Amino acid sequence: MNTPLFADLAAWIDSVLSAPLPEGIAAFHFNLYDSSTTYDLELVGAPTYDPEDSDWACDDIFMSSSPRFEIASEAVGPDWEAGLQAISQMILRYLDAASAGASRLKAARAVSLGFVDGDLHLVWRAE
Repeated sequence: MNTPLFADLAAWIDSVLSAPLPEGIAAFHFNLYDSSTTYDLELVGAPTYDPEDSDWACDDIFMSSSPRFEIASEAVGPDWEAGLQAISQMILRYLDAASAGASRLKAARAVSLGFVDGDLHLVWRAE
């Protein structure tokens, strides 16, 4: 795994989650945008989480401010499936770290990742 890329991603997530968050976030979702040369991430917080409702993350009460975090497509794989898998693994690695940001994410019921016009992929869920 690309260690400098992971370190930059972790720093970005830490920065986003160091700001005050609104009360009532039940789950977090990383929106993934696909351009010709990058994948761009933004983090949203939703007041509800329903694993049976594929639109639960659409009702956000928190959204990370600009700029989105950019990941060069060539750094994570040759196609969108490889990119999604690599980014998911980095987020899971982040969640396993002992950081304040990881603790904030895991205080919610779930963390997911997905392309803005695609399916949500569960990365982590509280037991």
